[in-house]
This record gives sequence, C-alpha cells and structure tokens, in this order.
Amino acid sequence: MPFSTIFNTPIVTLSQFFRILTLEPSLICMRLEAQKLNKRSYPYIILVTIAIFLALGAASMALNKVFEDRLSQGHMMEYMFFTGLVQVVLSAIVIQIMKKNQVFYADEFTSRGLREGLDLGWLAYIFSAALFTLNCLGQDRSLFTRPSFLSILIVLFSALATGFFEEVLVRGFVLNSINEKLQGVPGRTKKAMLISSAIFALAHLLNLFMNPDFFFVIANVIQAFMMGLYLSAIYVRTSNLIAPSLIHGIVDFATFILYAILSPEALSSMMNAPQPEPTGSSWVTFFVQIAITVPFLISGLLMMKKVDDKTA
Repeated sequence: MPFSTIFNTPIVTLSQFFRILTLEPSLICMRLEAQKLNKRSYPYIILVTIAIFLALGAASMALNKVFEDRLSQGHMMEYMFFTGLVQVVLSAIVIQIMKKNQVFYADEFTSRGLREGLDLGWLAYIFSAALFTLNCLGQDRSLFTRPSFLSILIVLFSALATGFFEEVLVRGFVLNSINEKLQGVPGRTKKAMLISSAIFALAHLLNLFMNPDFFFVIANVIQAFMMGLYLSAIYVRTSNLIAPSLIHGIVDFATFILYAILSPEALSSMMNAPQPEPTGSSWVTFFVQIAITVPFLISGLLMMKKVDDKTA
C-alpha cells in the first residue's frame, strides 16, 4: 500500500527524500576538513558528531516544510515516520564511520550482554511509566483519542530509531573513539564516558533552532548529560550497544506516544500556541526538569565505579 494512501497526504518522492538527506555545502566542507585531521583527535570526533547532528537537523527542517500543512493541523505521523527513516539512514552512515575508524565491534550488536543491560535499565522503565502518567494527568481527558494500530507502530518505530541513532553515534562512535584516543591513560574509559556524555549534552543546544524556549533547552542539555552518563555506564558494563538503544527508545516512547493519543485538534492548539514569557514558574519548571533526572546521574556514577577500562 503506498504511503500516500496510508497517510492521506502527497507522497514524498525519492528525489525529495534524497535531497533531504543531502548535506549542505558547508557540511561537505566540514567532512573534507575532518578527513585531514587525526582520526583520534578531539576536533575530528567533535566535527563528525556535529556534522551528523546538523544533517539530522537539516532533514528535520526539510521534513517540517514538506509536512507543514499537516503539522499545523496536528497530524504528526508522517513527520515522525520519515524522521525515523532519516535516523535509520544516518545510523548506517555512523556505523560505516565506526568501521573506518576501527571502533566498530560486531559482538556489541548481538544478544551477548543484552539481558544484563536490560536489567540495569530498571530505573528508566520506572521513569518512563511515571513520565507517561504525569503527561496524561496534565491533559484534559476530552483531548485524548483512540490511536490506530498504525499510529502506535509509527511512534514505536520513531522512538526506537531515535534511541538507536543517538546510542550508535554517541556511545558507539564518540565514546569508543575517545577511549581509543586515551590509550595508556589510567581510567580512560571513565573519562571517555564523561566526555562523550558532555558532547552528547552540548549537542542538544541545537534544539534552540527548533525551540526558542531557552530554559527548556538548557534543562534538556543538563538532562541529556545525566541520562547520557547512565546509558554509557550500561553500555560499558555490558559491552552491548543494543541494550542502551532499547532503553533510550523506551524513554522516548513515553513522550512520543502523546502524539498518537492526543487528538489532532489538541496537538494543533499546543503547537500553534504563542511562546509564553519567562516567569517565576519557568524557574520552578526548570529545576523540576533537572531534579527528576538526578537519579540517573546517581545511578550512572554508582555503576561507573565498577567500570574497568574498555578494550577492543
């Protein structure tokens, strides 16, 4: 069945889709400059990471333009599906970069250590359930609608694609590249966990282009560092990249599912609402956002104590 029939919207042609994935000339220049750098240098690692995140941002903005009318009406599924597809493609590109830089370890994409990693993710499951409950309690029940099975599948796909993409990029490429760069340095893996989590957090500053709410984005940056350290610890403890990817996806699903269960009218009203001016309550919200993720920081630090230096 063609996507135009499923989504009731003009299908994105292959040429349009590949144009969305095409990097701007500036990103191509960054890639060429990166090739000249030492593959174990921080500038190379940061440049590749920024280029990949910018590619995702450019694709997201292009998709936002393609589905502008549908988004304004509160219909999110088309945008989420193609954004997830872009992240799958970018994940494949990152894996090729990992192979080129000799930081791709095939056994980390198997079932070995998967069960242990999923067990270590218990805190994320509690957090996801609480987050979903709080989000639902904060909405008028009349705003909810019964989602279709297809909508739930698209949301699940988008959440898992996001989790896999970010874990492959940040834990798979960034953490492992820094770990290799610090060969011979005592506690190098712990340092790589902290540095890669910081890079992951700072990359979320790019959200300012999509969301002008400064307090929200800064809180998101701090949350990303704490969550990143937690996921890094699970990854290093188990030597399995699938586990943190699934855990990451579950956390995202707890938020993304609202796009399926809220009515298009409710979503349209939320997205088109004017940005509120910062008030005293903004500070309260800011600190609450940070406070609810502090347990991840504590859990990550406790797990990090048991981490030995990671070897290929």
